[in-house]
Amino acid sequence: MNSEKDILLNMEKLQSKAQYDLKAATSFVVSSMVGTGVFVALGYQLISTDSVFSIMLLWALGGVAAFTGALTYCALAHMMPRSGGEYHYLSSVFGPGMGYVAGVLTVVVGFAAPIAVSALAFGSYGANLIPLNEKLLALLLIAFSTIVHLLDVKKGGDFNWISTLLKILLILLFIGAGLFMSNPQALDIAPSSRDLDLISSSGFGVSLVYVTYSYIGWNAAVYMMDEVEEPQKNVPRAILFGTAIVTAIYLLINFVFLYSAPMEELSGVSDVAHKSALRIFGENGALVMSGLIAFGLIANVSSMTVSASRVLKRMAEDDPVLRIFKKTSKKGTPYLSLLLIAGIATLVVIFSKLSEALESAGFILSFFGVLSVVALFIYKKRHPEKKMLFGKWFWPIVPLIYLAIKLLVIVYLIMDEPFKIILAIVVFGFSFVLYFVSRLLKRETTT
Repeated sequence: MNSEKDILLNMEKLQSKAQYDLKAATSFVVSSMVGTGVFVALGYQLISTDSVFSIMLLWALGGVAAFTGALTYCALAHMMPRSGGEYHYLSSVFGPGMGYVAGVLTVVVGFAAPIAVSALAFGSYGANLIPLNEKLLALLLIAFSTIVHLLDVKKGGDFNWISTLLKILLILLFIGAGLFMSNPQALDIAPSSRDLDLISSSGFGVSLVYVTYSYIGWNAAVYMMDEVEEPQKNVPRAILFGTAIVTAIYLLINFVFLYSAPMEELSGVSDVAHKSALRIFGENGALVMSGLIAFGLIANVSSMTVSASRVLKRMAEDDPVLRIFKKTSKKGTPYLSLLLIAGIATLVVIFSKLSEALESAGFILSFFGVLSVVALFIYKKRHPEKKMLFGKWFWPIVPLIYLAIKLLVIVYLIMDEPFKIILAIVVFGFSFVLYFVSRLLKRETTT
């Protein structure tokens, strides 16, 4: 592992080439978070939680989880400044083995598989507007996103910023149309005694798990920290600004869904957004919503493609076996990393049943959230001279809240599907085997 002095010197060199400004960094956070989850989750929440107050509380709690997580990762980024996210943090505190496992699973399960899932969703919604095969549309989106970021780092950031801005504007237009529609539902948003029973139910807990999934992505800026201008200042800003924007949007859009269509019509269905759009826009509502979601997924795939490639590049800087993936073009793009991510995502799209298996393994990433918080406490103890990014009144309360929420998510997921803990053990075990194979190959390359 490189010393802290070497890391800081390396960051100074990289900063002379930094090409992502605050707008671009914030756009990566926002577009990574807003995928398809917010457009489908409400239907399943209404099965067990049919109260407006409880539903709004779910999304507000999801925002709290995201904010406490965001502040925690801001502290991690401040104290251990370098790209790579969990790979870098866990390597620095727990050693290269845990970091390697975090890196591999982040790249494959955390990014490549979700890229494929979002691309398939783009194909599904896009096929309503363009008469092409769904998988073909998915593959075209992966190829397009990869080419954009292969050409130029700064232009890729500009593309992400513009596409994210348009995505947010379209969502705000939808929200505005819903709030001013002619025949809204009568909603009672005040809490009642019944809400206490709903909030304490297991259904509310499971719903909260999937709400927190809809918020995943707020840490996107830490994966490309070396390439952000003034990272110590702009990465925390991007994370917090992006999280605040998405929390507000999620609360408003779910209110509009409830405001525009009866609960009994939305309960248990996955096409909540379509049903709401039909009520707001009439016969063309489904097409409007298909276009909005499909367009929004372009920025989502774009952001995850960049994040995944930077984790892989960061791993390649430490691992001689992977060193080929740290190569960059004259424009600063880690082109081999981008191509590998695109290749993995393409395979998952072609063999789409694989995406289902990888999605079920996705909860494994929750463990890295827990380990990252633990890493922050350990690092702080080892380096008491280092000041936290946020004031003494927030330490250690903020990371402890985030830790409690992540542990609650893991417990609920295991209770919901006990098989997942076995799957987690298998996946972690396989990843550690890969690490030891990598160490053996490393010894051969250095002898």
